[in-house]
Amino acid sequence: MKLAALVLLVAVGIAFNELGSEALTPHQVIQALMGGASPYWNVVFALDSSDSISSSEWSCSKSSTRNILAIINNTPTPNSIAPGKHRIALVRFSTRARLIFPLGYHENYPANDAAIDDVPKEGGLTNIYHALWHCNIQLGYISGNRLVWIMTDGYYTYGDDPRPLATLMKKKGIIICIVAIGDNVDWSVINAMASWVYIPNIGRTVQCVMRYQTCTAYLLASYPLLIRVP
Repeated sequence: MKLAALVLLVAVGIAFNELGSEALTPHQVIQALMGGASPYWNVVFALDSSDSISSSEWSCSKSSTRNILAIINNTPTPNSIAPGKHRIALVRFSTRARLIFPLGYHENYPANDAAIDDVPKEGGLTNIYHALWHCNIQLGYISGNRLVWIMTDGYYTYGDDPRPLATLMKKKGIIICIVAIGDNVDWSVINAMASWVYIPNIGRTVQCVMRYQTCTAYLLASYPLLIRVP
């Protein structure tokens, strides 16, 4: 597929949400957060594995996350996932959330990439609160730059309301960015959870929400050779 066609598909997959938040790309978010003077981050990926996520979408979600991982590994310089630099953790959630591996358990990019690829799907309901609980355990009691990157199809169907915990985490300085897939999205929850971040290339502070109609559109938007971070 030619580059122009890929760019068109990515553009089609990105939209404004119902509450008017600015449309963002993974490139914009990572560059805004990690391209500055204090570039190294503690990052927890939280992936929705509930029944509303099909097996093919789960595979796509993992591939997209691995693409984001590759971009982070090259920001601000190559091999930036390493001891003393970026640290990665992974949470999978459905009816219950599970910490797959904690921050820094895998020290480099290849080991983190392989670990994400190996995670099996576990169906059930959607407990976003429990996912955030695990993220808070990883990030809430340490200092430094901290990011939660959540991929979900947008509705919590089990567990507590995640909004109060998200608010507490943001008060601690944790950035919460959300990738929302599909049409069945509860924007009152997503927008209440997401952090506000300043995006230099659009000159505004916007909610860190990335919306895609399909996981395939997210995969294309996260493709590291298509959207490169300097």
